[in-house]
Amino acid sequence: MILENRNKQPIGFVILFGIENRHGNIELMRIVITDKGKGYGKEAIGLIQEFVFSQLKAHHLWLDVKDHNLRAIHVYESIGFQVEGKLRECIRTDDRYESLIIMGILEREYVSKFKEGGTST
Repeated sequence: MILENRNKQPIGFVILFGIENRHGNIELMRIVITDKGKGYGKEAIGLIQEFVFSQLKAHHLWLDVKDHNLRAIHVYESIGFQVEGKLRECIRTDDRYESLIIMGILEREYVSKFKEGGTST
């Protein structure tokens, strides 16, 4: 999916994986925002959650993030994602290994937090 701002200018893209998964598990495989620092990422993820849980009727939305990307981890936590685990040193970057944090949100958590009087994105 291409992300656009309110003026219909492209500001990034999203790749979802597993939208036909029979178990209702969808991965937010990639989100790229080119115009950083304006809240577009957080807003986009909120819209993705709405799409995944309301339109696709998924049970679980998950993603991975490098463990040193504290800014992204904070954003994901602020919109309901929880840490589900860690894949230690699973990615080789140049001459070192990096670890990934697995984060996810269940449909019932999304509904509870954002649809039944909770905080809105």
